[in-house]
Amino acid sequence: MAELEVRTVVAEPLTSIGWQPFGQVIGADDCRIELRDGAEFRLDVLTYLWKPLRCDHLNRHHTATQALIPLGGDPAVVVVAPPEVDFSDPAHLDTIRAFTISGAQGINLALATWHWGPYPIGPEVHLANVQARDVANDNEIAHLGRDLGTVVEVRV
Repeated sequence: MAELEVRTVVAEPLTSIGWQPFGQVIGADDCRIELRDGAEFRLDVLTYLWKPLRCDHLNRHHTATQALIPLGGDPAVVVVAPPEVDFSDPAHLDTIRAFTISGAQGINLALATWHWGPYPIGPEVHLANVQARDVANDNEIAHLGRDLGTVVEVRV
């Protein structure tokens, strides 16, 4: 297997202006929860432990937005790309950005926004997660490593 190209993305602080192409900042913006095609929401808590910040795939959902709100623990980082790209072209890798999320704000991902994380910068993060109940049937995956030979490394 060929070695993967490593692209480094520097995580930027979460702001309403910077995050605007990807959704809304919970705690700063007027947030819109959207449901399509009869989707129903579920609320759960996700806990992620630290791991190297190396993203080899992105997910997106077409029938409901997804809100993620830190409940304590360490700051986290999320990798995103706009809905307009489909990662059929290596040039789409240039649209990838990363943001740090503190415990004071959360994110609401707009429909079809590509995302990975949020994963902790320190030992762990706990997130309130509001997403479609049937997310397993509404989860498109872009396999950056497998299909484009690239992994995105996040620097904070």
